[in-house]
Amino acid sequence: MIATKNLRLKYPNGQKKIFDNLSIEIKDKEKVLLLGPSGSGKSTLLNVLSGIVPNLIDLPMKYDALEIDSSSGVIFQDPDSQFCMPKVYEELAFVLENQQVAREEMDERIEEALLAVGLNVDKNQYINELSGGMKQKLAIAETILQQATTLFLDEPTAMLDVESTSELWHKIQSLWQNQTVLIVEHKVEHIWQHVDRVILMNYDGAIIADASPSHILNNYETLLTEYGVWHPKAWHSAPKVQNLSYSDSSHFNFKIQDVIIKRGKHHLINIPHLDINAGEWISVTGPNGSGKTSLLESIMQLIKYDGQMYINHDICNKIKFAAKSMYLVYQNPELQFITNSVYDEIDIQNRHKYHSIDEAKQQTESLLQILNLTSVQMQHPYELSMGQKRRLSVAIALSASSDLILLDEPTFGLDSHNTFNLIKLFQQRVQQGQTIIMVTHDPEIIDRYPNRRLHLERHQLIEKTGDTYV
Repeated sequence: MIATKNLRLKYPNGQKKIFDNLSIEIKDKEKVLLLGPSGSGKSTLLNVLSGIVPNLIDLPMKYDALEIDSSSGVIFQDPDSQFCMPKVYEELAFVLENQQVAREEMDERIEEALLAVGLNVDKNQYINELSGGMKQKLAIAETILQQATTLFLDEPTAMLDVESTSELWHKIQSLWQNQTVLIVEHKVEHIWQHVDRVILMNYDGAIIADASPSHILNNYETLLTEYGVWHPKAWHSAPKVQNLSYSDSSHFNFKIQDVIIKRGKHHLINIPHLDINAGEWISVTGPNGSGKTSLLESIMQLIKYDGQMYINHDICNKIKFAAKSMYLVYQNPELQFITNSVYDEIDIQNRHKYHSIDEAKQQTESLLQILNLTSVQMQHPYELSMGQKRRLSVAIALSASSDLILLDEPTFGLDSHNTFNLIKLFQQRVQQGQTIIMVTHDPEIIDRYPNRRLHLERHQLIEKTGDTYV
């Protein structure tokens, strides 16, 4: 059993407590889904019940009782945070070494774990060369090797495409029969009927419902929608599709001509021609590992390629030149934080953008409110939940005076409420002339909102017109 009684916890710079006398109990072999709005403390609670807080992360907390399982495995929203070794096989071997598994047994067990999650790599594959989705598969393979009695799953499929998400949940469910499992997840369609209980938390980190999945859905649908849970009817509240037509598309142009993007000696993507103008919303799709992130990095002049790229007919081959017109938002939002508070991260961009300090302040406060970050505006960005970090990273990009915004999975790990707020912001910016190129796996977003759709497959970048790719 894992449990806590009267848990009190507060971040040092937080304006309020994350938990105030929170009590929770999960029985052995029980499967429990934890739901609530972004920032309600779900991931923090997983860290407490798994022992990460305070054993590895020291936070001021008090409790009357705390029971944890020393044999537990955790899958984080950000898989990079749990890797210790540079290569895939070394990382998985490290897990087995800690279990004192004989060397001659390791290769077979590693290969079985990789096969179980569908991750096909060789023994010399470096982890930092994997895509975000492939890293998440590796994190799940680690947990399989751990043979933990308790599993803590924090958005384990957030960075996976639809097919991989379905396959991995099916695999996890086939392995968890004798395990206690606590899940934080917004996308509930694959697990809703497979858990014993659903615990619903509110904005203040308090438990307001604890019942069966059917009872929660039948009695709390309105609240689930407000909290952003991706329940079966969530897309009924989505922003309406708009006709994206910017009147002056000539003020910005980005062109790719005869480009081959490379990773080391390998040719990754072939792009004979691509022409992008102001006021376009472009989605980029493709299987995990197909090179979607590499495409964005090459546009930003961060990785090598053969061929030419142009901004307004001028050759673009330097990062400094690209940065004058473009802004890249990575999958890992922490890569772009440079100040000590949420407010300053946005305000520093607006102060460069607007001549008036008052106008900059007004724009900063407006964006904080739209993206539900006002309550954490004085916190350090690293203290935010993953969903809050993601929204902050996008807010920084939208505050910059860039013609082209490159977004790498901007909605992964976000609840429906904040996803819809971002979609509205993207629609506004495109109507004002900004161009958005967005890597995403979300089929609803892809089908509804972009006016152009690009797809990566078999090293080719192809564009969809109508219902077919050409």
